Amino acid sequence: MKCKRCRRAEAAVELPSHHAAFCPDCFFHFFRRQVTEGIRKLRLLAPEDRILVCVSGGKDSLVLWDVLIDEGYKTEGLYIDLGIDGYSDRSKEKVLAYAASRGKTPIVVELAKEGVPIPEAARCVRMQECSICGTVKRYFFNRVAAEGMFTVVATGHNLDDETARLLGNLLHWQRDHLARQHPLLPGAGGGLVRKVKPLWRVSEVETAAYGFLKGIDYVTEECPLSFDATSLVYKEALSLIEDRMPGTRIVFYKGFLDPSNPLRKGPEPAAPSDAVPRPEDAPVADVALAAEVDSEEGVGAPRACASCGAPTYSETCSFCRLKERVRKARSLRAAKVSR
Repeated sequence: MKCKRCRRAEAAVELPSHHAAFCPDCFFHFFRRQVTEGIRKLRLLAPEDRILVCVSGGKDSLVLWDVLIDEGYKTEGLYIDLGIDGYSDRSKEKVLAYAASRGKTPIVVELAKEGVPIPEAARCVRMQECSICGTVKRYFFNRVAAEGMFTVVATGHNLDDETARLLGNLLHWQRDHLARQHPLLPGAGGGLVRKVKPLWRVSEVETAAYGFLKGIDYVTEECPLSFDATSLVYKEALSLIEDRMPGTRIVFYKGFLDPSNPLRKGPEPAAPSDAVPRPEDAPVADVALAAEVDSEEGVGAPRACASCGAPTYSETCSFCRLKERVRKARSLRAAKVSR
């Protein structure tokens, strides 16, 4: 099969959703065009922005960083070491290796040093690891960006991620989440930094192909703590539909983003790290904590956390409350051992 664009070289990537197949060079052109068009259409980034790219070691975030560097944006990477035995070490190696190849030194936050490694924190508060992880990562994304004077935080969420989230929000009629779901979350007063998702137009298969053909060495395994994540179920369901009706995902998501859609109210300011999944998404063992955190999705301008100064709608942000819960659990465990 010949490349649809150049008509000369053999195609290396077939994309049924676009009724096209491309050779490597033309695929790179196509992919970058998809990303830059997504940025332009929603005005996600400006040439003068200082971008903090959140990199996990996986394909999507490293591909995003690669494209933004090639497009001439001013970027720095942020890697959060989640403290997951083995997996975090391998992920960190990929991030450091990629950064070195582009003359970069990423910012590294180690959750073990911050007192909240994800596996232990989840055991202490008896909540799903993914819920804890999301809260902690949002906290550090914003804190590092604000302290480093970055104008925007960029994450590698792709079309598959966004449509899976959209399907989940629709199935549970999470109207607040639907109103806030968008590739652009504007910044706000009180230290909330703008957040963007430049890969919203490209699929997981496309980012994987870009990374492979570009020679980007990324972690191929899934996070070992995400095996029961509901988002994987939604992704699988959408993949079945996409296989039968190519192009369904992008039509689904673009239709949702249409300003005339009554489920949307347009981009809203990014929520503080307090915004986490609703109580029904958390294990029953700690619905109380989930409900307490969720209640902080208030209105108006956030205020500074009394403990750390981060934006919050409560007196103390959810991260500081989480950290205190972990500290108390450790103390209790130590007391039991010493008896």
